[in-house]
Amino acid sequence: MIRFAENENIDRDLWDAAIMQSSQPMVYAMSWYLDLVAPGWNGLIEDNYQSVMPLVGAKKFGIQYLFQPPFCQQLGVFGKVITTDTVKSFLQAIPRRYRFAEIMLNESCPINVPGVEMLTNITLQLGCDIENIRTGYNENTRRNIRKAAQSGLSVHKGFDIENFISLFKTNKGEALGKHESWYSTLKTLSFQLRHLGLSNTYCVLNPHNEIIAGILLVEFKGRAVLLFSGSGSEARETGAMHFLIDSILADICTTHQIFDFEGSNNENLAKFYLGFGGKVSNYPFI
Repeated sequence: MIRFAENENIDRDLWDAAIMQSSQPMVYAMSWYLDLVAPGWNGLIEDNYQSVMPLVGAKKFGIQYLFQPPFCQQLGVFGKVITTDTVKSFLQAIPRRYRFAEIMLNESCPINVPGVEMLTNITLQLGCDIENIRTGYNENTRRNIRKAAQSGLSVHKGFDIENFISLFKTNKGEALGKHESWYSTLKTLSFQLRHLGLSNTYCVLNPHNEIIAGILLVEFKGRAVLLFSGSGSEARETGAMHFLIDSILADICTTHQIFDFEGSNNENLAKFYLGFGGKVSNYPFI
């Protein structure tokens, strides 16, 4: 039986245990993560937390609806065994109070209902040495890495999130319509992930030791997720992001199983990620 639970009535330990027994646990669905990016989230729970599904709602013009919270590429149903019938039952159990929904399920959610669009994710299999991974790079990726090396760039691993948030804000934030609340959530989330030992930042420095690009990497159960990146015009001219991702892969390739690029449905960005030998996987958007 699937029941609806308000936020304050959800047992966080049992919820997180359900996420962790999934075939591919995702940090986005952990209760503490949802508390940071979607305060007041609710959930659907099957029996005694056999499987669960977060529901992130809001209200506009008196109408309650479900939406995908920031920094959560995939949510949906999580549990030990998730079938097509399980997913359908959860969707049918969404309370009628929610009149409208735009939500993204996870790639382990098999689904066969009308109105589903499959979105693109790109991942790279790790668990081997970097030279083996580099054999999958295309020539454009190799050329940009060489260009970066010739430009005297270097990579620093530390925690410089605010520096490349500023880069993102200056170069892309306005065009993408990001509001101050989005940046505030990102900063809070990044510092909490750091506190829990689940994230690192990697930055590219130019010869003047100025940060020109950076990536926030989340590391959770063998999956390294490119959660956020920021760069400027100098990075584009020098191949800095190619250089940065190659450096990250060299650092984590033997300690993690999957590198998750978190996308992309943008054709140019997908082409960039695929240049590292990444493979396409799909997740449902309803």
